[in-house]
Amino acid sequence: MKKNILVTSALAGSLMFLGSNAIAQTKIDGTLALGYKTISYDAAASQVTGMRGVGREAQLNVSNSGNLNVGGLKYAAGFALEFDGVSEKNTVGNISIGNENTYIDIIAGNTTLTFGVDHIQNSDRSTAHFVGLNFEDLDNGHTYMLSSVGANPKESIGAGIIQGTPIGNFSFWYVPANGVNGGDDDLDGMSEDAQATTVTNKDRASAYEIGFVGNLGVKGLNVHAFKNKEKSNVGSTNFNTGLEGSNYGISYNFGQFTVGADKKKAEGKYSTTSGDIDTTTKQTSYGVAYAITPTLTLGASYAKAETNHATNTLDEKAKTVALGYNLGPVVAEVQYGQFENAKGVAGADSDVFFARLLTKF
Repeated sequence: MKKNILVTSALAGSLMFLGSNAIAQTKIDGTLALGYKTISYDAAASQVTGMRGVGREAQLNVSNSGNLNVGGLKYAAGFALEFDGVSEKNTVGNISIGNENTYIDIIAGNTTLTFGVDHIQNSDRSTAHFVGLNFEDLDNGHTYMLSSVGANPKESIGAGIIQGTPIGNFSFWYVPANGVNGGDDDLDGMSEDAQATTVTNKDRASAYEIGFVGNLGVKGLNVHAFKNKEKSNVGSTNFNTGLEGSNYGISYNFGQFTVGADKKKAEGKYSTTSGDIDTTTKQTSYGVAYAITPTLTLGASYAKAETNHATNTLDEKAKTVALGYNLGPVVAEVQYGQFENAKGVAGADSDVFFARLLTKF
């Protein structure tokens, strides 16, 4: 049956300039995860009670690639819709369908110009986790443990470049307004949403991130190095300004074993009722994984987070052990973690059990 496609006159006016080479086969795929988690806290030291529940995350990816009709250039484009289980009755949480892997890439050999959000290689990564969740996600963010670092501009819309080399990929990413993931293509909503009413974004300045991911020409080696910074806004009324972060990591696989470590640092100026304070959080993580069989992997990780917070200055420590089983189209994971001195508070300890099923389609 022939399908009729209706477009507005404005869109039709734009599409008339696209040649036949710009049309290629569209690919649609996705992921689905269902998980169960229980967290028990030391009630005497923590302000959070124990919790348990089942969660879900589904992501749908739409992508397209092909050749441009100029200079032998190629292109790739796509977007993703991620649903984190947040419903209309839940006012707490992130509904992230607006900033998930949206991009248009122009490709010339090993050089890629990229435009969009949440697509370029970035500092939200670890070489000390091989099975299960990272420390921050395992304890629902009730810790100083870091996943993203500093300015984290990959969650904002902008432009960048990736240069491939024999030893790895170098990248540079720039966003004109950090914390803004994009409005209408003609920016109709910008003055209202990004500058007037959204308190957490209205005073954010530009930001950048430079990075490297590769093996340095050594088989089994994985190295990453990232540095980001957000420009300070003098007189900002925002809750933070001048954010800066770094993430350096290395892992190595030899036979059935993989070992890794990473070091993260996040800095910023945060507003409080008594004035602005400079805060720094440093995290060092170590991990090891053992492939018991080609489909069964055991992993363990340890991390320590240090902060200069005015009142909560104790080091935070975390240990996890996890088992992953590849069932073919489905992966099963179980994980157990212990946290000590959460957010620098003496005795604020917790135990976490986590299990999930993951699949792709």
